[in-house]
Amino acid sequence: MSNWSSASALKRFQTGETIFSEGDPGDSAYIIESGRVEIAITIDGQPFPLRILTSGDVLGEMAVMDTAPRSASARALEETVCVAISSRQISERVQDADPVVQLLVKTLLHRIRSTPQVTSSTAANIPTGLPSQSVADNDQVLDKMRLESELQAALVNQQLRPHYQPLVNIQTRQILGFEALIRWFSPTRGHVSPGEFTSLAEETSLIIPIGQQTIQQSCRDLAQFQTICPDRCLFVSINVAPRQLAENNFLAELQTVIEQHSLQPSQIKLEITERVFMENPVALETLQCCRQAGFKISLDDFGTGFSSLNYLTRFEVDGFKIDRAFVQDILTNPRTQVLLKSLLAMADGLNMQTVVEGIETLEQLEVLQKSGCDIGQGYLFGKALPFVEVQQLLAQELAHKPVSV
Repeated sequence: MSNWSSASALKRFQTGETIFSEGDPGDSAYIIESGRVEIAITIDGQPFPLRILTSGDVLGEMAVMDTAPRSASARALEETVCVAISSRQISERVQDADPVVQLLVKTLLHRIRSTPQVTSSTAANIPTGLPSQSVADNDQVLDKMRLESELQAALVNQQLRPHYQPLVNIQTRQILGFEALIRWFSPTRGHVSPGEFTSLAEETSLIIPIGQQTIQQSCRDLAQFQTICPDRCLFVSINVAPRQLAENNFLAELQTVIEQHSLQPSQIKLEITERVFMENPVALETLQCCRQAGFKISLDDFGTGFSSLNYLTRFEVDGFKIDRAFVQDILTNPRTQVLLKSLLAMADGLNMQTVVEGIETLEQLEVLQKSGCDIGQGYLFGKALPFVEVQQLLAQELAHKPVSV
């Protein structure tokens, strides 16, 4: 019996098991991970094999793309493992494609569908095994589709968990808050690089449920951290993408979450990148509404783009994060020191709070303390930690014990 749990990206089929039949709706396509699959059509009431697909091949994609019924059947010839690719994953990419590409895809599908059916008189001339598509040419694309399916399953299975990196007062090194950073340990891939799966999530609508889950969990955890430090108003910094901000109910949901956990809007800092300014006017309007509601807005990776200063003249934010690139050269490059001082002076003049990331040594910290930074972040103060270890870190700080980093 096949494993059709919606919480798993992998689908297993036993020898002889039907994967889909002619006439079925096209709800999924599949990438074969292992095993062999026979594709067949019905001629005069009898199944006629068209081809045999193996590891790395894709099947069932046409019915997903044009929503027509399946034109062939697929059967596992041996124990077979496939990665299911949902109709949403494919249709989303087709809809986002250039209109010319959309037209070409529709034309090609129509041409294939319009090809006359194979008859019994011509059946003997059709080979039972056709060359499979080049795995080498498609590995990168297929692995991206695999990763997306696994990421969707990870979301359902609660495998995506926020870790929290301390944000500290640069002068006293007291913890002021945390940046929530998503971590994913995949049962099949191990630790997946955040840059790899977050960029994929942002390309698709997956970033919306992932973002909702991150906000909910981060606020729940912050409320618990706050009970350890009742005399200190901690905050959490959460990265948000343009797609999230473009959702009509983003602010309403955010307000509902903080009310559930008895938090103040000022305890939530929304971190954005320059892409927000370039991609979606609706997202900017949402950010403005969030700021008016009391939430803090911070510009991430400040100084790495080309238009940051221009954006600051047109859109008010509460602060910005100075990229680690400035910190890495601060001990050896006088020009970096001048630029850093200029950024800090500008922030002071605009009444903005600054966060300097990437602090790893005491020597870097000493220079930054003299420069007038507000908040520090980096391995010197601690890496991103899971919930339980953050609780221990806060308790340790309150007890005035040396912090192990």
